[in-house]
Amino acid sequence: MGDTMSICDHRSFVLKTSSGKRWHFFLSPQQHIMYSQLDSQAETGSTVESVLLDPQPVKDLAATIDSRDNVHVLAYTTINQLVYYQWNGVKWQRQTVEYLRTPAQDISFFTIMAYRDTVHIMYYIKSSVRRGTEFLIHYRGNGNKWTRQRVWTFTPDSLTAIESVFIDSLGNVHLLFSQQSDHQLSLLYCCFSPSFSSWTHPTTIYKLDRECSEFYLYAEPHHRLHVVWKEKENSNHVIKYLSIRYALQPEHDTLEAKVIHTSQDQPIHPTLLLLDQLYCLWEVKGDIYCAASQDGGNTWSSPQKIPHASSDNPTFFYYTSFDRPDLPPTLRLWGINYKEVLDLSGPRSKSTAATAQKKEGQQLASYSQLEKKVAAMEQQLENITSSIYAFQEQLLQNNKAMYFLEAMVKKLSFQIEQLRIYSKQAFAYTDISQKEKKPALDKKQAYQTSSTPPPPMDGNSTHSTSPSSHSTFTDDNVSSPSEGKQLPQPRATASPPQEAGNGSQSGDVLQTTTMVQTTDSPNRITLGNVDIIINPQDEEE
Repeated sequence: MGDTMSICDHRSFVLKTSSGKRWHFFLSPQQHIMYSQLDSQAETGSTVESVLLDPQPVKDLAATIDSRDNVHVLAYTTINQLVYYQWNGVKWQRQTVEYLRTPAQDISFFTIMAYRDTVHIMYYIKSSVRRGTEFLIHYRGNGNKWTRQRVWTFTPDSLTAIESVFIDSLGNVHLLFSQQSDHQLSLLYCCFSPSFSSWTHPTTIYKLDRECSEFYLYAEPHHRLHVVWKEKENSNHVIKYLSIRYALQPEHDTLEAKVIHTSQDQPIHPTLLLLDQLYCLWEVKGDIYCAASQDGGNTWSSPQKIPHASSDNPTFFYYTSFDRPDLPPTLRLWGINYKEVLDLSGPRSKSTAATAQKKEGQQLASYSQLEKKVAAMEQQLENITSSIYAFQEQLLQNNKAMYFLEAMVKKLSFQIEQLRIYSKQAFAYTDISQKEKKPALDKKQAYQTSSTPPPPMDGNSTHSTSPSSHSTFTDDNVSSPSEGKQLPQPRATASPPQEAGNGSQSGDVLQTTTMVQTTDSPNRITLGNVDIIINPQDEEE
C-alpha cells in the first residue's frame, strides 16, 4: 500500500541542474544503481551510456539534487543497510545511515528530498515482533552536517504505513500515513515547519472503507492539501480525490471524496500537478490519461488520452528542479521517454502570474503574522509554565517548613511533658524525706530530755538554760569542805549539734555547752555566759 519504496516499483529519478544538464537514476535488472548524464539539448533515453554507481545490489533507491547542484542518493541494500551517496563534483562519497542487524526489523519506507540547500532524509523502521516498536526517523542537513530526530513511535499492531511525503514551494515537509484501528483504515496527516523545526501532531483527515493503494499528496503552501488514490470497488477500479484545508482542524466525518475516474482497467500511479489548473495523470495499458479541474478539485473534466507515437514509451519518474520557485522542487510525473508531457518551464500569462504572485504575497503576509502570533503565544505559555513550576517549588518548600515546625512543636511538647513528670517526682521525694527525718529528731530530743534529771527545787541553787541551747546542767553531789566531804563533780550533758532544718521552727542553732570552774572561786562554775554559785551552807543546814 502507498508510496513505499519496494523493488517492484522500478522508479526512476530525473534531476535537473541549474545549467540544464540532467541526471537520470534507475535500477538495473540486477538491482544495481545506474545513472546517466545528459546535456540540455539531448533527449533522455537509452542512447546515453549508463554508469554503475555501486556494485552492491540494492532493494530500491531515491535521488534528489539541491540548489547548489549537489546530487544526493539514498539506497536500501539487500543486507539491510541504508546507504547515502553524495556527488561533490569530482567523486561519490558513501556513508551508512542505518544498519539493521536483526531480522525482526525492516525499512518499509525511505525517501530523500531537497529544498534549496537543505536535504531531508526520512525512513520508517518496521518491526515484525508483536511487542516491538516502530520508528519514523527524520534527518535534515546539507550533506555534511546532519540533525537526527525520531518523529513518531508506533506499535506493530497499528499497521502503520507511510503513504506519501511532499515538500512544498516554501520548504514545508508534509507527511501522509495510514493506520488501522478496529478493522478500519484511517488517513493521518502531519507537517514539519522549517521555521519552528518541529512537527505538528498527527490528525485524522479521512476514514477509508475499502482497500486502497498508491496514495499521493500534493500541498499548496498555507492553503490546501490535495490527495489522490485508487480503490477497488467490486470489479471496477476507482480513482478518488480529497481536498482539505490543512491550516484548520479537518473534520473527516464531513469530508467527501470525489471520483475522478472509474473503469474495469486498473490505473497505474495516479498523480497530481498544479499549474494554471489542477491536473490528475495516470497510465492504463500503455496510454497516459489526464483529467483537469478549474475550481480547485470540486469538479473534474472527463479523462483525455495524451497522444504519442507508437514507438514512444510512457515513463513514470520523480522530477527535481529549481527552475520555477512557484512550483515544488520535486514532482511525481508521467512523461514520454522521461520527458514530461505537461510543459513545466513555459511562462504563464502575465495576468495569471500577477494574480498568483499577489495571492502568494497575501498568503505569505498572513502566514508571517500567524507565525508571530504563535511564537508570542508559545512564549507566554513558556512563561506560564515557568511560573507554575516556581509556584509548585515554593509550595513544596512551604510544606517542608511546616513539617519541620510541626516536628519541632511535637519535640518541645514531649520535653515539657518530661519536665513536668520529673518535677512531680522530685517534690514527692522531698516530702517523703522530710516526713522520715522529723520523727527521728523528735525521738532524739525526747531522749535528751528524759536523760536529764530535774533541777533541785532549792532556792539557793540556780538553774539557767541558754536560749540557744536545749542542754541542761545539774549539781548532783557537792559536799562542804568543812565536813571533809568530797563534793561530787558536776556533770554537764550537752546535746549534739543538729542540722539546719531538723531543729525548732524558730531556727535556733544548738551550741555546745562549755563548763569552766575557776580556781580562785571553787564554789563558782561558769557555764557559757551564766555563773552558777554553789552554797555549801545549804548542805550543812
